[in-house]
Amino acid sequence: MQNKCLLAKWLINLLNTTGMWQTLLTNNYLRSKSLTQVKAKPYDSHFWRGLMKIKDEVLANGSFIIKDGCQTRFWDDTWVGDLSFKVKYPSIYNIARDPHASVAHVMASRPLNISFRRALVDNKLVEWQNLVAQIVNVELVDGSDTFRWNLTKFGLYTVRSYYLHLINNQPPFQHKMIWKLKIPLKIKIFLWFLQRGVVLTKDNLAKKNWKGSKKCCGCNSNETIKHLFLDCPYARMVWRVIFFATGLSQPISIRHMFGSWLSNQNKKIRNLIWVGVAAVCWAIWRCRNDIIFNKIKVNSILQVIFRETYWLRFWSQLQRDEQAKNTLSSLSKNIEMIALELANGGWKHIYRLL
Repeated sequence: MQNKCLLAKWLINLLNTTGMWQTLLTNNYLRSKSLTQVKAKPYDSHFWRGLMKIKDEVLANGSFIIKDGCQTRFWDDTWVGDLSFKVKYPSIYNIARDPHASVAHVMASRPLNISFRRALVDNKLVEWQNLVAQIVNVELVDGSDTFRWNLTKFGLYTVRSYYLHLINNQPPFQHKMIWKLKIPLKIKIFLWFLQRGVVLTKDNLAKKNWKGSKKCCGCNSNETIKHLFLDCPYARMVWRVIFFATGLSQPISIRHMFGSWLSNQNKKIRNLIWVGVAAVCWAIWRCRNDIIFNKIKVNSILQVIFRETYWLRFWSQLQRDEQAKNTLSSLSKNIEMIALELANGGWKHIYRLL
């Protein structure tokens, strides 16, 4: 991990600065291409292959300030707004003839120097019009593009910022742990899908050319896995109730949840917590599906919490250890008690605590 952070520093210095070693690497590996467009070759040095291995991961944590556009990829890199066009407009990215073209190449002419394998109709045409509207006022000027590091306030790379980012997001998660939990098989599969980021939330459906609304059913934000299970006001209230009942803080992200979130817990306690986490995530997912597919209105967060405690109490009977059964059963009662106390005090009270 420390080696990756140091390699990232070399990579960003190669992007933003000039000097003797930058000239040597440029002449040897880049030639007429930009750093963002080259890939590692089998006969490259170990150092260069290391840079190429982490390149996309490093670039995903920053954005480009455009000048001549030669060093920035039109689709893959972030240079307008907070997301790359690859992420923001996946439907048209998937049919672009040259998905790795540079900004300079695409904007070399009017209309834009870009073509697609199929005609743009319906939702794809709307995405293309939105994309063009975003870049209509962008003008290329002389000078080299510069890379801004988004994990620090002033946009300058520090090894510490990247190291802390990796600590919080890099999952040292053992997949075998999921399959050893004493919960139903379909819940284990659901957790595995959640960890891999392939649960069919609306953003993942959009990548498969689904044309429905991307809005979360609980608020006006776009639905992603992280939003649905962690950031939505409904999810945050559920996690807040759990915090009051157990003292367990909410994970920062899905990767953090499956990574270092419970690293300070012993194995026995960690497995019990994961039974509870499975109940929380499954309750949120089932309530979300009821709203979308069965048109059931969720008028109170209590509907989510009591569904969670029902499964927690039910799954407690699957545990082999009698103490584990009693722990999960008493935990479910404690969560219900805290939720009812907050409900009697008014949910506006808990909103102030989010």
